[in-house]
Amino acid sequence: MNKRITKFKIVLKQNLVLFLILSLWYIINYIVFYIITGYNPSKALQYTFYLAELPEYGFFYATISGFLIFSWIFTLITIDLYRKYHPIQMCIKISKSMKNHTIIIGYSHLGQRVREYIDRLNKTYVIIEDDRILTEDLIDEEEPIVPKKAYDPEIIEDANVRDAKLVLITKNDLETLVVATHNIRAENKDCKIICRCFDDAIAKILEKQLKCETISTSRYACQMISSKIKEWGSKDAVLIGCNHITRRLMRKFKAIKLPYKIIEKNRDVVEDIIDEEPIIIGDAKDSDILKEAGVSTTNLIITLMDEVEEVLLITDEIREINKNSHLICRIFHDEVAEVLEKPPFNAHIISTSKNTLQKLIETGIFDQL
Repeated sequence: MNKRITKFKIVLKQNLVLFLILSLWYIINYIVFYIITGYNPSKALQYTFYLAELPEYGFFYATISGFLIFSWIFTLITIDLYRKYHPIQMCIKISKSMKNHTIIIGYSHLGQRVREYIDRLNKTYVIIEDDRILTEDLIDEEEPIVPKKAYDPEIIEDANVRDAKLVLITKNDLETLVVATHNIRAENKDCKIICRCFDDAIAKILEKQLKCETISTSRYACQMISSKIKEWGSKDAVLIGCNHITRRLMRKFKAIKLPYKIIEKNRDVVEDIIDEEPIIIGDAKDSDILKEAGVSTTNLIITLMDEVEEVLLITDEIREINKNSHLICRIFHDEVAEVLEKPPFNAHIISTSKNTLQKLIETGIFDQL
């Protein structure tokens, strides 16, 4: 409702000059007719709204009025067509008008869940995301989106940072994290800033120097997986996909002396650790790669990829080789997660974005909105 009212105000403002001209035209002519009719208000109204016509001037009045009304309608249609083919302009205008809102930087899985939750609360938000593919549908719907990089100086005005109550930085990018947090804090000393940060050392700096709070989805995932390892008494593990969660788990496994192997198809991702770690370079959809990593005999398999299709294909291949091992899948799609939890997959699902949102809700940060 708030967004509709805001959009209506913007459209009204865009047509304000013509609307005032049209209104002034009718007011002036009502006064003219009022004088001509000998100060008869009802007769003046009839002439003003074409219920009766005066000779000569009445024809001139009707002609000019029709021209002004046509111009107004033409302008409305033109502006509407422009908005249809240039929705970004309206998105930014709406974003600029927001007050006491939440700014979501990065339309990641966590960013999407936060937006949906704030929408359910009927509260206002602005999304900052430079990847048009991620926000294409929202831009077409003229949602409050600023399609620019979060460290762009124009963001301060476009997202109305000055009047924001909460800023959530969910983008997994160090440059965005540091620069955007610094710029926002310089403009708004009072809003709460929560940063998603995978690096514990950087998180401490942000908390100390910029007065923000930090969250780590990889830390939460690692905690959940560690609790399952303890519950199941796992003796070894195969990790598929190397990311921040994988690296946290590597440190954890070394601490508890749990043997593990890692499958990663992109050598560049593990170039810095490939000589020291038990890493197999290859596609986990290949059964030979899975067997080489010991999937057929291992007690625990953890898939940590982002793509839903890849998770499904690899999980299916895993169950062809080993039907009894414990299987943990990180996945963001709730409907697909329900499928994987059931036979024949029997996977334990972790959703870092879903659990992180739940933790944010429990802290009460949305209660102040």
